[in-house]
Amino acid sequence: MEMAKGIPLITDGNYRLFWTGQGLSWLGSVMQSVAQGWLVWSLTGSPAHLALTAVMLSLPVLLFGVLGGISADRFDRRTLLIVTQLSSIVPSLMLGALAFRGAATTPVIMALAFFQGALNAFDVPARQALLAELVPREQIGQAVACNAVAFNATRLLGAAAAGCLIASCGAASCFFINAASFLAGGVTLFFVRVPYRRVERPVRCRPLSVAELRGGMRFVMMHREITLLLTSVLLVGLLAIPFVPLLPVFADSFAAGPRGLGTMSASLGGGSLLAALWLAATARLPQRRDDHLPAGMLLPLALLLFALSTNYLLSLVALFTAGAAVVIFLARVNCSLQQNCPDRLRGRVMGAYTLALLGAAPIGSLLVGAIAACTGAQFALILTSSTCAACLVVLRLGRRREGTTATPWGSSLVGSDCARDW
Repeated sequence: MEMAKGIPLITDGNYRLFWTGQGLSWLGSVMQSVAQGWLVWSLTGSPAHLALTAVMLSLPVLLFGVLGGISADRFDRRTLLIVTQLSSIVPSLMLGALAFRGAATTPVIMALAFFQGALNAFDVPARQALLAELVPREQIGQAVACNAVAFNATRLLGAAAAGCLIASCGAASCFFINAASFLAGGVTLFFVRVPYRRVERPVRCRPLSVAELRGGMRFVMMHREITLLLTSVLLVGLLAIPFVPLLPVFADSFAAGPRGLGTMSASLGGGSLLAALWLAATARLPQRRDDHLPAGMLLPLALLLFALSTNYLLSLVALFTAGAAVVIFLARVNCSLQQNCPDRLRGRVMGAYTLALLGAAPIGSLLVGAIAACTGAQFALILTSSTCAACLVVLRLGRRREGTTATPWGSSLVGSDCARDW
C-alpha cells in the first residue's frame, strides 16, 4: 500500500467518530490506571499489592473472555459497546468518591478493579471485531494502525496529565475524569454507523450453545499460523506486559515521585505513539507469517535493559523502546488475525486474542508480584523478561527449522473450507 493511504483513513467521518470516542475513553482509562497504581502504592508501599490490583483488573478477562468473544458474535457489537462503556462509569465514580473522601482501601480498590475488568472482558473483543465492520477489508490494517495511534497518544497524554493531577489535585480527579470519558465514549457510539456488517446479529437472548464455543476453539486450534500468533501473544502477556504495575516501585527507587511515575509512563507511551504513527503512515501489512516475532523479541530485551539500568535517563530510553516494540508486535498480530478469520467467527477469534493478551496478565502479575515480594522488583523483571526473550527465540528458531519464515500470507484462512463449515 502507498504511504499516503495510512493516516487519511481518519478523514472518513464515520470511522473518525468511532476513533474519537474510543480515544476519549482510553485517555480516561490511562489516567485512572496511573492514579490507581499510585493510590495503592501510597496506601501499602507493597509491590505485591500493586501486582494483585493488576490481577483483579485482568482476572475477569481470563474468566469471562470466552463469553465476551461469543457475545461479540451473537449480539450487535455496537450495542454491546454502548452498554459496556456506560456501565464503566459506575466503578470510576465510586472510586473517585472514595478517594476524594480519603476512604479508599486496598480491598475496595481491588473489588472495583475486578468490576471494571469484567466489563472489559466483553468490551475488548466487541471493539476489536467491530473494527472490521467499519472499514472495507482492505483497510483493516490501516484501521488497526490508526487505533494504535489513538491508544498510544492517549497513553502519552494521559500518563503525563495523571502525574500532574495527582501531584496537584489528588488521585480522585483522575477517577472522575475517567467516568466522564466513558460517558463520551458511549454517547459517540450512538451516532456511529456500521456500513460493512457482513453477518446479521439481532440482539436476542438464547441459551449458550456448546457448538458456538467449539467452533471458535476448533478454528484456532486447527490453524497452525493462528496458533503461533496467539502463542507469541500469550508469552508476551504472561512474561513481559505485567511489568507495568511495578513502575511505581522503579519511580520510587529513583526518588522521582508521582511526576516521575508520569514521566516513565509517558516515555513508554511516547515510544508506542511513534511506532503507531509509523505504522499508520506506511500502512505496512505483515508480509510473512512471523513478521511479528522480531518486535516481540525486542520488547523483553528493552525491559531487561530497564531492569539493569541505574540511570534515570537510560531507563526512560529503555521504556521508550519497549513501548515501540509492543505496539509493532501487537499491531502485526492483530492485523494478521483480522485478515485471516471468517466474519462470523471474528468475535471468538478476537476473544481468544484478548484472552491470550489480557487473560494471561493475572497469572503474570501474580508471578511477578510474588518474585518481587521475595527478591525485589529488579530481579523479578530480569527473570521474566529473560525468559520471555528465550521463549520467543525458540519459537522463531522452530519456524526456521520448518522452512516457512519466508512464506507469505498469500492464502487467507477466511475462505477455507473449515471456516465455511463453522
